[in-house]
Amino acid sequence: MDNFEYLNQISQANRPVKHSLKSSNNPKTGLIVKLSVAGVVLFFLLMAIGSMLSNLSHKSNDLVKQIYTRSTNLNSVLTTYNRDLKSSQLRAIGTSLSTILTNASNQLATYLTKDGKDKDALTLDEKTAASESALIEDLNFSLTNAKLNGILDRYYDNQIGLQVSLLLSQTSELLARTKDSNLATIISNFHSSLETIHQSIEAYSSN
Repeated sequence: MDNFEYLNQISQANRPVKHSLKSSNNPKTGLIVKLSVAGVVLFFLLMAIGSMLSNLSHKSNDLVKQIYTRSTNLNSVLTTYNRDLKSSQLRAIGTSLSTILTNASNQLATYLTKDGKDKDALTLDEKTAASESALIEDLNFSLTNAKLNGILDRYYDNQIGLQVSLLLSQTSELLARTKDSNLATIISNFHSSLETIHQSIEAYSSN
């Protein structure tokens, strides 16, 4: 055997043996892997929950703004047409509704502005603002035509009843969403008052 072969044999004999790192042969390694995976899953789960809660809060705030805007717009319609109604009963309903809307609008404005520094606190997003504007324009158009044709009371009863029903739907949705006790109190009282008006309108319509 020459010197080269001899040195090669010695080198192979002293070469370190490779050990498997499979988790199945190392319980501690397997536990670490499982804990790491669980930690990653938990992290993303918490992120998803946080994002969902943030999104719900954002949507609730948008709905508060929409209810405020709709209440303010509807109140302006009542002020415009209520005095032209022939029925004293219908005028009384309109006056009561106007008072309810004024109180609710003031409370919601205070809630939204809080410290009074946020100038955009009452501002709707562009799409919702356009939708609310179109809604009130259609209502004004219908009542104006009804007034010109001498049938304002009939259309007023029907249209205002519809608007109250829509507000009841929105307040119900907000009550189901919000976790804010102060807002819940405002909306709960508003909802209850609207239900009373709705019953009055139905009673008038059935006469």
